[in-house]
Amino acid sequence: MKIGHIGAYNRNLGDNIALLNVRKEFDKHIPGIEWTTIDIGDTFWSKENSIEYIKNYFEQWKYDALVVGGGGLVESHGYHFASAYDKGIKSTNYKLPFNKEILEAIKIPVFFAGVGINYFRGKEGFTKEAFESFKETIEYSSVFSLRNDGSINKLKELGTDPSLTWSLEAPKDVDKLIEKIIEIPDPGLIFDKTVRTKTTFFRNFIQPAFNSNEFHNNNRYKSKENIEKLVKFANTNSLLAIPHCHKDFKYFKHFLFGKDFLLNSISFKNTNSLSKIYLDFDSIIAMRGHGQLMSIGRNIPGIYFSTQDKVRDFSLLNGFENYNVDIEEDNWYEKLEDKFQRILKDSSYIKEWYEIREENMPKWRDQFKSFVLECKKHL
Repeated sequence: MKIGHIGAYNRNLGDNIALLNVRKEFDKHIPGIEWTTIDIGDTFWSKENSIEYIKNYFEQWKYDALVVGGGGLVESHGYHFASAYDKGIKSTNYKLPFNKEILEAIKIPVFFAGVGINYFRGKEGFTKEAFESFKETIEYSSVFSLRNDGSINKLKELGTDPSLTWSLEAPKDVDKLIEKIIEIPDPGLIFDKTVRTKTTFFRNFIQPAFNSNEFHNNNRYKSKENIEKLVKFANTNSLLAIPHCHKDFKYFKHFLFGKDFLLNSISFKNTNSLSKIYLDFDSIIAMRGHGQLMSIGRNIPGIYFSTQDKVRDFSLLNGFENYNVDIEEDNWYEKLEDKFQRILKDSSYIKEWYEIREENMPKWRDQFKSFVLECKKHL
């Protein structure tokens, strides 16, 4: 069985891990899959998500089914492909290369595996055209799942204001969309191998999160002073920084490896070996969503420093609110220092983290398995 797997490959360690874990779970329950990697950027964004091009692509490359994700692949801002309009190209108008016209044309099962509504603080939203494509993608997919980081709640709040702001007045047909959606754990959570329970914490690291777009960085951190305080925190506590992508090589002074090493190692085929770096450490301060998920999936206690709603919301929705610090809290620096010191010295605090994880992991594994078995029904 030939399955095309669409995702954002070789850009970010976290996305690679989510994509790899999706394949592992499908392989457990559906034997004989021949996977084909389809990079969403090189294949579709480079063509401005042209509807005609996408239909022709799948006519040329015959697959028995498509799997899309994981990763934060539901996004509008920055993916309107304005130049396509100028060229007379009809586009999907958002990040995913799908809408009703495409899904009806390709006539094969299409499964969306724990994708997330990707949003950055300050300026986000969907145009009317983008939301229509997204709505059609849900309606005409074979199985559609969103990750458990608050994405469903974001869908409920999603507006269609062309100024690209969030609206609390949801479109009237959102409730019907939600009935079609399965909420599953982010695939970045599901690992076969974990490390033993920790009782001492000598090797600790911070996993940074920065954007190429300084507008997003300014909204994430509020001020350069906050970034300076964060760097001071890392230096004071002797934390190494472990980037997930090239954009993370900023501000911090002590990185576990250099940018050239990461760029040479971030190939999808190296994902297993690169992700095992986490196993050499005792705790983490995670800032990216997939750093948070790797912490929990790999059984490495962590504090989750949220500069994006998805990190905060995952913590709040899944029992880790006592291990989250948000940049918008006035006393965030003091809270971060306090919680990190509790990781180092408070055995009851660590015990609670392990208990929350152990309560959730069997449920998450079952949900992920159920999603794959639901997909199997369509093959």
